[in-house]
Amino acid sequence: MNTGSESAGDAVSYSPSIRIVRGHAFIGNPCAALQELAVQSYGPLAALRVSLLRSWYKKNNSIFKIAVTSDNSVVGYLLSLPLFANIFERTLAAVFQEKSIAADDLDGSLCAAGGGIFISSIVVAPEYRSQSPASLLLRLAFIEDLIANCSEQNQAVRLSAQVLSPRGESCMRSLGLKARGLTTCSWKVYYGRLGRTDLLGIREELQRKLAGRFRYPGIGLFLI
Repeated sequence: MNTGSESAGDAVSYSPSIRIVRGHAFIGNPCAALQELAVQSYGPLAALRVSLLRSWYKKNNSIFKIAVTSDNSVVGYLLSLPLFANIFERTLAAVFQEKSIAADDLDGSLCAAGGGIFISSIVVAPEYRSQSPASLLLRLAFIEDLIANCSEQNQAVRLSAQVLSPRGESCMRSLGLKARGLTTCSWKVYYGRLGRTDLLGIREELQRKLAGRFRYPGIGLFLI
């Protein structure tokens, strides 16, 4: 597969029907549409407030990778929060709740120097979960950004997440994270410390899965 250069562009595409748009390139504010998808997946009580998403997005608009169809419908997203070191350490605690993260806790860059990245959620609309590459594309775009921005001179990147579903656990394992405990709400805590070699291997495996499951003659993965 041709992945182009390692510098991240504004969008990743694998087929004419779905592309991944990075937050800073999205036209308008995506938070309301993304919160609607979260409600579909987690329910209205568990989904984060739109006001909180907007405050995060205002501080750092690189936090979203957004899956968009050819008619500009939003069908999925990956939300990752680059956090300062003291805040990132809290994400590994059993009592941590992501709604406690304030906008000022976010690093303004794509990767938090000395801190880490909390993967808040990977959400795909139900009708796009099994028969589209949306989830794989979101994860691949995330890894591409880590390779391009966070792994110079083999600097390790720390990642964490809280996971409830088997599907979510599978996604975290595909990104190189491993389970390391439970929260007080019985979510599993995942953690990974990845160097450049790790990230390149993860990218290769995600590309292999895309090539094996979704065949689009004449179209490879590319960055624009």
